[in-house]
Parts: sequence; C-alpha cells; structure tokens
Amino acid sequence: MSKLSLSLFSRLYLAIVISVIMSVSLTKFFMDSYDDQEDFNEFIVEVNYIFKEIAINAEKKINTEQQIIPLGFPLDNFLTAKLINPDMNSDICPDCQLITRINNTFYYQRRDGDRLVEFKLPNAKSNIIIYEINESELKPDYFSEQLPEGFSEDYADEFSEGIEDDDDVDIVFLSLILVTSLFLGIAIYWPIKKLQSQISALIDTHQQFGSGNMLAKADESIQKPLDKLAASFNDMAQAIADNVKERDTFSQAIPHEVRTPLSRIQLASGLIRRKSTDLDILALVDDVDNYVVDINELISQIVEYSKINSTTVAGSISKNESEEDQFQTIELKAFIESRLQLLAKNQNKEYSLIVDESVEVTTNPFYLRLLVDNFIKNAFNHARVKIKISADVTSFNSNQELSITVEDDGAGIPLNDRETIFIAFARLDKSRSRKTGGLGLGLPIAKAAATKMAGKIVVSESPLGGALFSFTKEI
Repeated sequence: MSKLSLSLFSRLYLAIVISVIMSVSLTKFFMDSYDDQEDFNEFIVEVNYIFKEIAINAEKKINTEQQIIPLGFPLDNFLTAKLINPDMNSDICPDCQLITRINNTFYYQRRDGDRLVEFKLPNAKSNIIIYEINESELKPDYFSEQLPEGFSEDYADEFSEGIEDDDDVDIVFLSLILVTSLFLGIAIYWPIKKLQSQISALIDTHQQFGSGNMLAKADESIQKPLDKLAASFNDMAQAIADNVKERDTFSQAIPHEVRTPLSRIQLASGLIRRKSTDLDILALVDDVDNYVVDINELISQIVEYSKINSTTVAGSISKNESEEDQFQTIELKAFIESRLQLLAKNQNKEYSLIVDESVEVTTNPFYLRLLVDNFIKNAFNHARVKIKISADVTSFNSNQELSITVEDDGAGIPLNDRETIFIAFARLDKSRSRKTGGLGLGLPIAKAAATKMAGKIVVSESPLGGALFSFTKEI
C-alpha cells in the first residue's frame, strides 16, 4: 500500500491552516484563563464583602445543621449564603475541588463549574459558606417580582445576554478562525502560485533535458533564489551539451580515421599472401586478417552504440522527435526467424524458437533489430549446446506486456555481475572474455535499444543452466 504523499505547497497550505487554528485556539485558551481568573478575583471580592456584612451572625451557634442567610436583591439571585454548624457538618462539599486557600478561607469549585467559599473562623461557633447559584436554579419570575415596572424587562434582558456571553464568545472565535484562514489564504495564494509555476517550469526543463533535448534551457529571470538554481542548471546543461557534441564528433571521426589504415593493411596482407609461399608468413597474414575483421566489427558496434545514444545538440534535430514516424507493426516470429537465419550461420549449436504467429509489436525496427541481434549473438557466444528463444504477450489489469527471452546452457552470470555486463567494454573473468567472441559492446547496445523502446532488461538464471535475458515492455 503506497503512502499518502502531499506536495510541498499542499503541506505549506496545511501547515498555515494548522498554525492559524492553533494560534487562535491558544489565544482563546489564554483569554479564557484570564477571564476565569478575573471572575475568580471578582468572586473573592464579592464574598469577602458579604462575609464582612454577615460575620456577626457567625458568633451565634445555630441548633440546626445549616441556616440560610438572606442577602437581599440582587445578590440573592446569584449567590447563596448559609450558616453551617461545624458539629453537624463534617464535610461541606464532598464533590468539590479545592482551588486555593487564603488564610483560613477555602475556595472550591463544584462539579457544575460554580464556585463555593468556606469561611472558618478560629473562635466561631458557626462557619459561613457562600456559593454561586447554578443557571438552572434561577427564578424565572424573580426580576418581575423584585423590580419596578418598566425596569425589570431591561434588566432581565441584560442578565439573559450575560448568560449567553460564553456561547457568543465561542461563535466569535470560530468566525475569527474562518476569517483569518480566508484572508491568509488569499494573501499567500498568488505568491505561492507563482512560485509553484516557476518550480514546475524548472522541473519541465529538467525533464526535457533528461529526455535528450540538449537545447532545453531554464528561464533565469525568475524570482530569487530560484534564479540561481536556473543559472546553475543552464551552466551544467551547456557543459554537458558541449561534452556530448565533442563525443559525437569523436565517435563519428573514429570509423573513417581507423578504417582507412585498415584498408591499407588489408591491401598489404593481400599482396603478401600472393607473393609469399612461406607457411609461417601466410599464417601470420591470416591472423592479421582476423584482427582486421575484429576491428571492423568493433568499429561497427561503436558506431551503432554512438548512434543509438545520440541526443540533440545545439542546432540539431533530435531523433526522438521523428521516431514515431519510423514505427512499424512487426510480426515477431517472422522477424526473429530472419535474424536467426543470418546469425546462426556456421554455428554448431542447437536453437529453438517458441513464438506464436499472432504476436506483434509496434516499434522502431532499428531498435528491435539491435536488441534481438545482440541477445542472440550473446547466447551463441556463451552457450555450450542449446539456445532457446521465446516471446509472448501477457495481460495484467487492463494492460498487455510483451516479453522476449533468450537463454542458453552456458556458464551463466554471477548475481553480482548482472549489472556490470551492461557497462561498455566491461568484462567478466574466464567465462565472459574476448575468447568467447564478445567485444564488450553487445549487451550495452541491447540495453540502450531496450531503453529507447521504453522497456527493460532483466538477467536471471535459465532452467537450461546458463543465463536468461528477458526484455519486457507494455504494449
């Protein structure tokens, strides 16, 4: 299961939204804490004022468990005061949580959130408790009974609004979060959108250059610090383009410059062969001719390798731009049979071809020929007796995949060397050496051709005992 991956800009937007929510939430938390502290301070002032007014009653011992002390309007609608007999009340509020203790006064918070204070006097015969009345305990007709006509409705409305203040504050903060997020989103959208488009353009330029378009250049007029990245890429691209141009010029010059002296060597060896009857000299001339053949073959492979890896340089047209025009639908069995007839000449080895006549592939025949030829040449070079060539088309999900495999009964390829064999002129010890006829470019050419056809090559062990080369691509 693939992990969910967000782009840089999606993460940036998400981080901003989270930051706004956390900032507003923390602000609300600290403001609520501050308001709670202010409310508590007001509560302390109120209950201390009430205590001073009724403290004289604490000198009288009451006979009952508790006795309500009338506070008068408007305090008795918000607070309740009682005299408590300490001999009959051991626990004033069992569900309360102690907030703080100041001198001999205890401040509690009840389960419903309201506060309660207990005044304990050292020599008192009774204790005093004062606590806030819960909203559910308020008298709905209190104001109409206590206040003059024409005034009670306004006061009641103000009191009701005060009860609803907390809900209003929550709505305000929620609105603040939404509005702040909206304005921040608008403020940062265009700069980030521009930055995103510039980065996308840089990525597109990189991809064009990587696919072979050496003329691709990044726009250096973009904003900092991306302009430095664009300039650095352009310098690198120009250096690579110059290097590729030099390499292509060098590889194109080699065949002509080398084949000219080779022709002279062949002419000289021919003259020597005609005029000499010495067997040792004739054997030496045969070796010279074999070396010339090897060099010609090597030059041909270098030209093919250079051609298949050629890319666009300054002022030239890329091959990739017209490749699709060169595509052909090829019957694979007939194609491989024609290549086998040419490559299997003078080969004393058995080979079998297993390909259904209905298997077809639409591709550039030049690349397909290079792939098939080098697979078959490699198998003939390293097989002991048997070679097997097969091709088929398999379906998976909604796609189809073409597979071409060539295997032999040779020595095989060690696991650690299965990447090395695709490096130009790389050689393995003993079993994979020049003695087997390889020149070190066949498999690199096959891999380059596979890449051009948007496929891949996998090397594994064959049931025949040797190596199995498998080319696969979606069709």
